[in-house]
Formats: sequence, C-alpha cells, structure tokens
Amino acid sequence: MPTDTKITAQHWNDQTARFAGRTAGLSWGDAGPAIHRHINRRISGDPEIDWLAYTADKYFSGRLPLARCLSLGCGTGVLERALARHRVFQQCDAYDVAEGALQEARRLAKENQLAGIMYYAADINAIKLPAGAYDAVWIHHAMHHFESLEHICGQISQSLKPDGLLILNEYVGPSRFQFPARQKEVINLCLGLLPAQYRTVMSEQVELEMERTPLRKGPRWLFSRLFDKIRDGDLIDVVCRRLQAYRALATGRSPEMRTIVFPSRRDIIRVDPSEAVRSEEIEPVLQSGFEILEKKDWGGNVLQFLLQGIAGRFSANDPRSQDLVSMLTVVEDTLLQCGEFESDFAYIVARPKAACGHGEAGNVHP
Repeated sequence: MPTDTKITAQHWNDQTARFAGRTAGLSWGDAGPAIHRHINRRISGDPEIDWLAYTADKYFSGRLPLARCLSLGCGTGVLERALARHRVFQQCDAYDVAEGALQEARRLAKENQLAGIMYYAADINAIKLPAGAYDAVWIHHAMHHFESLEHICGQISQSLKPDGLLILNEYVGPSRFQFPARQKEVINLCLGLLPAQYRTVMSEQVELEMERTPLRKGPRWLFSRLFDKIRDGDLIDVVCRRLQAYRALATGRSPEMRTIVFPSRRDIIRVDPSEAVRSEEIEPVLQSGFEILEKKDWGGNVLQFLLQGIAGRFSANDPRSQDLVSMLTVVEDTLLQCGEFESDFAYIVARPKAACGHGEAGNVHP
C-alpha cells in the first residue's frame, strides 16, 4: 500500500501533468487582477507592490542579491522564478516531494533563462539542512502541507545565517479545511450575491468531480462518505451536485453552482494526505522557536472556497467581474475587521530565537 508521502507526490505529479502550461480557472488566484491587488494591499499597503518586492525592499535593502536562499515545498517553481526576477539571490536551493513538479520547474527556469536555481526531490518532513547556510528561507503556500512542523522549524532555524530570516506567505486556517458553520454560511451567502453567469462551473471542475466518484472507492468508503455528509448536513447538496455533473457531461453544458459543499476530513485525506494537515498549528509551533518580526493577516476566509471551480469566469477583460471580486474582498475585510473570523492566511517574517534549539544539522548539498 502506498505511503502518505507517495500518495502526496503522485497527486502533485498528476496535477502538474494535467495543468502544465495552462490556467484552468479553478483556483481563486485565477480570478483576475482584483484579487491580487487586494492581497498586495493587505500585505504591503500598496496594491501594486507584491509581498516579494515588499520583503526584499524592507528586510534586504542594500544586501541584494543574497548569496544563498532556500525554498521549501517549491512545486513547479513559481516562487523561485519570481525571486529571480526580483534579483533576490545568487543561488537558491529548492525542495519538493513531487519529481514531476520539479521537472516542470527545471524546464521553466531554463526556458526563462534563470540561473542559480537548484532543484532537489525530498520529503520535507524528514529533511536535514546544512548549518548556517542561508540568508533567507522562503515558503509560499506550502507549509500547511508539512506534518513534522517541529522538526522542520528546527532545521530551518539552524540552517539560517546569524542575520537570516524565514519568510512565509501561508494558509494558517483550520486544519483539513474544517471551517466553522458560520464561515460556511457566509461563503454560501456570498455565492448568492453573484450573478448566474459567474456561478457557472468550469468544465475542468466537472471532469474532476466525475473522476473522484465514490463508486471507485468501494462500498466501505462510500458508506463512510455518506456518514460524513449526513453528519455535516449537506448530503442532499452532494447528491444534487453529482447529478448536475452527470447532466453536464451528457449535455455539454456546465452547471450553475448553487451551493458550496465543503470537504470532510476524509475527502481531503483521500485526495492529498498532506493537505492542511496541521495548518492551524503553524503559528504556535513557529512562535516556540522564532521571534515574529512582522505578521500581516490578509484573509482568504471567503474568497478561497467561494471562487473554487468558478474563478475562470472572472476575467481581467471583464470589468464587471473584477467589480464583483472587489465587492467580495470588501465583505471579507469587513468581517475580519469586526472579529467575525480569524484570518485564514498570513504573511510572516521571523528570525530564530537566540536560545532556540537547533536539531541535528545535515549536510545536504552544502
């Protein structure tokens, strides 16, 4: 039987093969420039300055390019390519568990003529890093996939130079995406604010739904799935969504999303055992060994799941769609400011505490 690590690696290899070279419009980050301007504003204070440019200017001004950086959970290399464009490093070591994703990262780095990026396959949960090697460690939407947080934080701490920093831009919300009932209610209410044309499910999302049919998992899994959905009170919504998917395949017409059905823990683990495995523990574990220099909570509580599967309906060429996204960001901001929710995403800059224990140093690619 495959281990969790192998299942995770295969999942991201499959995702890379499926979506390489194109945007399917399934993820909330695909919903056009309004959402990126919103995130930039929450982190840097300026909608035109992203978190990387903000970090480079505030924390590394006069020191660029840094001699050596580290990227953990790099996937297809989006972060490293962005850092290279900002001229942040001379060398960057980047690790991920999925060799297929790393192959794509290497290809894109070569295609863009970006030098100094070294990609390595590794289980981050068991990684050993060279001592005192890095000026900065960067993690972008990846730490919520790491289970051995204490080990990884210890390794990061001892791998940083005396003036080195850890920079995170990360999901830190409920583990396994098990959101409180109130948050689910608000997300569905916001869905109802959108005109029907923007709630039409992307065809790729319909295909993914059908590929994940419970009938392929056997009767035992099917009954556990039924139990989860009865417990969560959304069994009827799941059945309706499944029927809509079948109808969409038969007619060639994508269905309209009327209700967002949130995944159970079992749903999450079945697709990727690493997904949000200990996300709500990231900050407490980090605080035990690091001093937090800056933390910007920037939300995601509404937008992340609301736009999943429909993000491609919101286009930079459609001003109306971007107005709708801006409206949703205002709703999300207001609820966060009122204390209705704690932010699901955070930008964090930290440095090791002087008394932080350093775990065993490794000698990987010194």
